[in-house]
Amino acid sequence: MFRKLAVIIFILLIIPNLIYSKAENNSSLDSIKQEFLKLRQWEKELQEKETRLKKLELDIIEKEEKLKEIKNEISEMYNKVKEMREENIKDLSTIYSKMKPEQAAEVINKMHVNLAVKIFLKMKPNKTAKILNIINKDKAVKITEKLALYGIKINIGGR
Repeated sequence: MFRKLAVIIFILLIIPNLIYSKAENNSSLDSIKQEFLKLRQWEKELQEKETRLKKLELDIIEKEEKLKEIKNEISEMYNKVKEMREENIKDLSTIYSKMKPEQAAEVINKMHVNLAVKIFLKMKPNKTAKILNIINKDKAVKITEKLALYGIKINIGGR
């Protein structure tokens, strides 16, 4: 491809010189030789650049593959951590379900609302309702609002 390009450039550069040149045949031949040498040099430079570009392309492909591997590893680790957190929430909900509502309410009063919501989502609604009846009313409202986003129906206050 580059040789064809070099020949085309050569033709485009030399033919006008031949047609319009008033120089002697020897000087025209010399100028053709010089142009030919220039074209050879350009061709060599283009080939070197093409070689470098191919190497860079291979490097990029290799790095993309490594990035995909790292992304997959991170994704797997994230999923494992997520599973562990879910298992921990499940365990906590089991623990609080086995506690008396008064004891569970005492701890949940001190807990972050989001964690309490996650625990209540894993508990039976009647147990959740008993605990919510005991905890701080402002906190119970916040928890209930978040539970409602998940479509959980809880009978608070025996209603």
